[in-house]
Amino acid sequence: MSKEKKKNNHVNRTLAIIIIASFCLLILAFGMSHPRKREIPVLEDGSSIFMSYDGPIFPLTSREAMPSIEAVREIEFDFDTALAAYNPAAQCMIRDRYTLINTSSEDQTIPVIYPYVSSFYENIMPIFKVNDHTAETMSYSGMINSPANLNEISSWQGYAELLADSAYMEAAFTDYPTLDDSVIVYVLNEISDGGSDAPAPTMNIEFTMDYDQTMVFTYGFNGGVYDSEHGRGERSFFIPSKEDYDYNENRFLIVMGDDLDNFTLQGYQNGGCKAGEEIDEAKAHVDRIETTLGEILKIIANDYYEEAIKDTDAEALKSHLSADRFYGELCRLFSQYNSGEPDMVNHYQLGMLEDMLIDVMHYKRIFYETFELVIPSYSSIDVSAEFIKYGNFDYHSMGTKNEGVKGYDFVTQLGSVLNFQKQSVLVNHGQNVEIVRENLDIDANQNHAELDLNVEHYYLEVRSTDK
Repeated sequence: MSKEKKKNNHVNRTLAIIIIASFCLLILAFGMSHPRKREIPVLEDGSSIFMSYDGPIFPLTSREAMPSIEAVREIEFDFDTALAAYNPAAQCMIRDRYTLINTSSEDQTIPVIYPYVSSFYENIMPIFKVNDHTAETMSYSGMINSPANLNEISSWQGYAELLADSAYMEAAFTDYPTLDDSVIVYVLNEISDGGSDAPAPTMNIEFTMDYDQTMVFTYGFNGGVYDSEHGRGERSFFIPSKEDYDYNENRFLIVMGDDLDNFTLQGYQNGGCKAGEEIDEAKAHVDRIETTLGEILKIIANDYYEEAIKDTDAEALKSHLSADRFYGELCRLFSQYNSGEPDMVNHYQLGMLEDMLIDVMHYKRIFYETFELVIPSYSSIDVSAEFIKYGNFDYHSMGTKNEGVKGYDFVTQLGSVLNFQKQSVLVNHGQNVEIVRENLDIDANQNHAELDLNVEHYYLEVRSTDK
C-alpha cells in the first residue's frame, strides 16, 4: 500500500473516530440535560406556576357596594360536558351560580358586572341567565395599558396587582378616544422589483428626523432601523410577487410631528439593505397626503379586521367584536402608547401598527359583561354565568412533571364589592379525569366543598386518565 493510501486511511479512521465520539458526546449531553422530569414551580399555597396561564375565574360584582344585598355563590367545574374527546381534562364547562338576596324593605336596582379573562380572538363569552331566562349584556374590555399587561400574567397574583384598586375596571368603561392629531401619510403602491431575480427583493425608505419632534408608524412594512442617536431611520418591506396575497395592497408610512427630511426610496436584493446590493430597477409610486391619525387608523383597522374574520369563525367573532369596536380598541391602545409611558414606547419602538393590531385582537385581558337587575324587597334572584375554560398548562415535551396536567383556579372576592355570605364548589369529573392537586378539600363522595371566604385563591389541577 502506498504511503498516500496509508495516510488517507489514517485520516479516514481519525475522522470516523472523531465523528463517533462527537455523536456519543451529543447523546450523553442530551441525556444529562433530560435526566428526569423537571420539578414544578409553585406558589405559597401549593398551586403550580404553569407556562401558559389562562387567568382565574372572578366573582360577580357591581358598580357600587350595596350593603342590603347579600350573595351566595356556587361554582361548578364540569369535565363531562362538551369536552374534547382526546383529552377530557383539556377544557372545562364552568357554571358560576349566584343567589342575590335583597334584605331591605325597598326594591333594589343592581348594576351587575361579571369579569372574565379572555381575548377578542378566543371568543369565550359567558352565557348569562337570570332566574333561568337568558340575559342580554353590554360588553366592555380592560385596556392593555399596564406594564403587567405588556407581559403575560403568569399567576392570579398578577391579576391581584392589576386590580389593587378600581382604576383598571373604571378605565374599561370609559369612551374610546378621538384621535384628531394631524399626520402626514406616505402611501406606497404600484410596487415592483423591476424583474429582479434576487431571492428576497426589498424596498427600503431612508430618512432623517428629529426623534424629539416626530414619531413614525408603518403598516405593511417588515422591518427598519431606529437610530435616535444620529437622527436617522429606515423602514422596509419585501416586494411582493403577483402570486402573493398582498401584491396590490397599499403600504402606509405615517408621520406624526415634523415631516421627514432626505426621504429616499431604494430597492435591495434582500432585507439586509446593504450598500452594493441595490436593485435600481425596483420602484414604487409614492403619494403624500395630509389627514388625521384617527382617519388613517380607521382605514388600517378595517383592513386588518376584514382579514381577521376570514381566518376564523366570522359570525362568532363579529357577534362580540364589530369593526367599530375593534377600531375603538386600536385608538385606545394607540392613545396609551402616545402618552409616552416607557413600557409602551419600548414595546412598540419601531411603530409597526401590526404589533398593536395583533395585541388588540389576541391579548388576554379582563372583560366585563354588564346588565341591570331589580330585586324586589325581601326577595332573591338567581344569576348564572356559563362558559368554557381552557385552563393552564405546561407546553408539551418541555420536561416538567405537569405535562398533561391542566390547572383551573378562581378567587373568592378579588375585585368584587358584593356582600358574600357563603361560597361552595362542585366538581363533576366522572371516571376519566383525576384530580392531581387542589386546596378545595373536596368531599370524595359528593365532589363538593364549602369554601372559606378568608381564603382568596382556590385551585384545581387535573389530568385525563384516558390513554
